[in-house]
Amino acid sequence: MLTYEKQDPYHLLNNINSGSLTKRWQSAYELSNLMSDVDKIPTDKLFVNQIITMYKKSIHDDPRVRTYLALAMGQTKNIDFCSHLISGLNDEVLENRIASIKSIGMIGCSEAVSGLNSILDPSYNNQERLASIISLGLLKDSSSIYNLVTLLDDEEPNIRWDAAISLYKMENYSGNNILENLLNREYYSSYPQVDEIEIDNAILTVLALISKTSHVEFEDELTKLAEKEKNIKIREFAMKILIENY
Repeated sequence: MLTYEKQDPYHLLNNINSGSLTKRWQSAYELSNLMSDVDKIPTDKLFVNQIITMYKKSIHDDPRVRTYLALAMGQTKNIDFCSHLISGLNDEVLENRIASIKSIGMIGCSEAVSGLNSILDPSYNNQERLASIISLGLLKDSSSIYNLVTLLDDEEPNIRWDAAISLYKMENYSGNNILENLLNREYYSSYPQVDEIEIDNAILTVLALISKTSHVEFEDELTKLAEKEKNIKIREFAMKILIENY
């Protein structure tokens, strides 16, 4: 039914406030999607206050409402939401905590660095740890470097991979050997759970990451991709990087 209704931020907030259970979480989902369009993000204080009020109330609602409200706040890039998202790190529901972690990174809430660093500990859920690694890479606070370097030897592949990516964003190249592996399609044969689409996306992510720099250890893999890669988009991207940086 939402597709036939006016998709306005205030209309959706009203649905979240007074709609049925299904309508509340669906409206929160639509709001999070709507906020991905910068032209549709309200800039007035009323909107900020309303979404904060809805977020506070959602602690007693269907968890999906709180999850999507947190993601909507992250999409706005508004630092006024930081303190509320940081409080969400203590939510009982895993998905809500992960949404808070992601949005903290999207907004750039520097005061959350210490809390995110603590979540890197192996005692936490791996999904939380992974989200924290990614957000710390966005925050680029040097206090996270030591913790991220230790994760390059983590037993979980995704943890190792994203730790290397976040470190590179922070101009720390301790994980370059991991990034080099991620450019090699044959490397993924050891991880049958990773499908072809995920492999393509991983390679493209690393290419985008290294596209503005020149590190000799990547040259061989870039050359292989430029000459033999089956995915045209990847092949052309690798060729462009070689021409511009090597």
